[in-house]
Amino acid sequence: DFDNPPIVVVLMSFMALWGGIFIIYSTVVMTIMFLNRITVFSQKMLLTYSLIAGSVYLVLHYILNILLGRWNTDFVNNQPDMTAIASTLRNMHLTFPHITKFFEGSSLSTIALNLILVSFVLYVLHKNDGIKKTKRNYTILTLSGIGIMLCSFIRVSIYPFFTQAMETNNHVLATFYSFTIANPYPLFPYVAYGIFGVLIGMMLFNNHTNLLKKLMLPLGFLFIVYGIGGMMQFDKTISTPDYFWYFKTNFELGVLILLLISSILIFEPRKNFKKNLGVITWFSRISLTIYMLETTTSELMRIVFFEIDPNWNQTINGSLLFGGFNIILWIIILSFWKRIDFKYSLEYFWVRLFARPGKQSTKMDSIL
Repeated sequence: DFDNPPIVVVLMSFMALWGGIFIIYSTVVMTIMFLNRITVFSQKMLLTYSLIAGSVYLVLHYILNILLGRWNTDFVNNQPDMTAIASTLRNMHLTFPHITKFFEGSSLSTIALNLILVSFVLYVLHKNDGIKKTKRNYTILTLSGIGIMLCSFIRVSIYPFFTQAMETNNHVLATFYSFTIANPYPLFPYVAYGIFGVLIGMMLFNNHTNLLKKLMLPLGFLFIVYGIGGMMQFDKTISTPDYFWYFKTNFELGVLILLLISSILIFEPRKNFKKNLGVITWFSRISLTIYMLETTTSELMRIVFFEIDPNWNQTINGSLLFGGFNIILWIIILSFWKRIDFKYSLEYFWVRLFARPGKQSTKMDSIL
């Protein structure tokens, strides 16, 4: 019953919808890169690069949502929603998704818009040497992030506008709302995740690790307490635009802040830590490529599993075995791909794209 699912199912959905961590992490990295390169490139050039990067992510968002992405369950309308590759492999003939797939959000679209928006934030904060006014910048970013999170409940009231735009085939408005208020990662509140990413990135760049402990960790705890307190007042739902979801995103932000800051404080001082990660490093270096292709490999493996046992997906053990074999398959793929330095991956082309206008990328430097 997805109208009031058990808490275990809610927690599983929380674990499955962790796009927020990539939104925060991407803006942390972008902020550090922006500040590192501000002495080499002009502000306008860096802003241009960010706009290009955001545009590329938007293109990938549509490719993922329409063609290559995983199929999911529309919890609002309680029906499966498949992309072209999933439908085609399951039906064994070319099948395109319903037009509604054009108006779904994704973590990639939210990352794209966050990169574009926070690049303007950094541009404004840097004007007139303002980047050195750390106290002012930290205050602005902290209050902005908190304010957006607390006020993002307005999404509950304005979500019907998205539904109305879809019903009336107003595709322009539907596209706008798909980025700002539609599932699963609307800008409200996930733009706040990006703002906190900028804040954390600035603190790391300025070596203010004391503020990570004194400000960000307590702030993470407060979001967790606020989120849990609110969720306890409402019926449990999954990805439904309601007040439970609003408090869940506050709780989620708190958890992700604690995880990120704790990881930085614990593992960053250990210089040799990354060398011991082994296979995990392979996944992290071309994670975007894997994200774009993993549906294709899993759907092909699904066909194999059904040939072996038509009822494999009716048990938890069968599903766990399927997931395990997917991981093993990708480890095998990466072990061979690594031998040619992951050539022709999306990350490979990303480096070449930004190398052409003169921007030096370090993304693939430590890939081996």
